[in-house]
Amino acid sequence: MSFTINAIIDRLQTAFPACFNRAEPKPLKMGLGAELLARAGFHPTLADLSRTQLRRALRVYTTAPAYQKALARGGPRYDLAGQPVGEVTPEQQAQARNGPQTPLPGPEPSPAPGFLKMSLKRRVRPDVGG
Repeated sequence: MSFTINAIIDRLQTAFPACFNRAEPKPLKMGLGAELLARAGFHPTLADLSRTQLRRALRVYTTAPAYQKALARGGPRYDLAGQPVGEVTPEQQAQARNGPQTPLPGPEPSPAPGFLKMSLKRRVRPDVGG
């Protein structure tokens, strides 16, 4: 069954309300993703989700502007039960304030301005009438 990432995040909020909250996100503990993936096989909310779906949902949740602002503020990190576990480091706060240092990969630049890089492929037809 296919799920959208937002629906998966909603399920995480329902299953772990002390940890996941889009309106007021808390910094998640380091390694929480591995803990979620370990529970995926037997937790009723996560049982039908793949590892890839969970990883993508966590990436969307943790790269959201509200979550990045929570990281930039600093303070404790939280586990699935909502208990403080560890602290956000000053380096992590700075990274959250500044955003990613390396730009996301984009399309390869065209060899000449105004032209698109294209490749032609020949279509092979099977012999008809044998």
